[in-house]
Amino acid sequence: MNEIIIDVLYSILGGFILSNISIMVFQIFSYHPYSRPILPLIFQFSTVLICLTIIIQLNADVMDLSNSLRFGLATGLADLLSILPIFYVLVLYYLFRASLRSLPSDPLLALLDSESGLN
Repeated sequence: MNEIIIDVLYSILGGFILSNISIMVFQIFSYHPYSRPILPLIFQFSTVLICLTIIIQLNADVMDLSNSLRFGLATGLADLLSILPIFYVLVLYYLFRASLRSLPSDPLLALLDSESGLN
């Protein structure tokens, strides 16, 4: 297969593994009597196992489950950190745009200002 396609596939699978493990940890630690996390946890665990199986199949050198998990998490985290500056620029743009707009006139605030001037 093409090396670029395999790298993109590693990035996607690593992102799936990273997000599913973080959601699993969240669901386990936010347990309360009314939550039913069994089905989502089973689905997320199976997704992690499927992604690990695909990584093991693509990378024939590493047949160990722990090494493929480490590789998938490292790839997902590294790629997340590489696209993070784009999100920082977008957030900065929207914050700058929100700070430049003028506030709409509020009749209740005008009424409050006119009543405070009478005292």
